[in-house]
Amino acid sequence: MKSLVRILPLFSLLFICCQNDELDSKTAESMIVKKYQFPKEIDFEVFCNDPVHAKRMLDSGLEEKGFVKIMKVTGFKDRDKPLIEFTELSKPFLLKTTLEDREYKIQKVKIGMKKFDKIIQITSEPIDKKMAVAEYIVKYELNEFGVLWPGLPEEKKEKAYFILSDNGWKIIDKKDSELMMFRKIMEN
Repeated sequence: MKSLVRILPLFSLLFICCQNDELDSKTAESMIVKKYQFPKEIDFEVFCNDPVHAKRMLDSGLEEKGFVKIMKVTGFKDRDKPLIEFTELSKPFLLKTTLEDREYKIQKVKIGMKKFDKIIQITSEPIDKKMAVAEYIVKYELNEFGVLWPGLPEEKKEKAYFILSDNGWKIIDKKDSELMMFRKIMEN
C-alpha cells in the first residue's frame, strides 16, 4: 500500500506533463458562446415615416396579419402621424428606442434570434500548435417580422480564432491572427 501511495503522485505528475494543449470542441464552444453572447437578438430598424419602409411592410403582409397599420393616404391633418404604426399584436417584437430614434420615428423590431449550433472542425497551426481556428455553425430563427430581412439564411458558417497563452486558450480577432501568422512567416 505504501508503494502505491509513492507511485500515485509520480503517475499524476506524468499525466499532467503529457497533457496535450490542443483546443477541444467543448472549450471552443463555451468561449465562442461567451464572447459573442449567443443566443442574441437580431433587430431591424423600421423608419416609420419612410414610404419605402411602408411599402416593404405592405408587401410583407404584416398589415394583413394585424401587426402594423399603414397610412396609405395622407393629408395636411396627418402630417405629424407616422406612415407606419405598430399594433398591440406587435408589442412583443418591439425593442427599446432611444430618444433620438423616437424623434426621427425609428422603431427597432426583433426579427429573430441568432443561436450557436455546433463546431464543425478545429484546425491548429501545424508547427507549434499555439494558434487554432474553430469553424462553427450559427442558426437564424426568424419570427413574423423576419420577412423584413429577405435573404437571411437559416444557418451560416463562421470562424473563431484562438491563441494559446500562459493562461490557456483565448479568442482573438481575425486581424490579430493574420498579423501573427505574417510575423511567423517573416521570422522563418
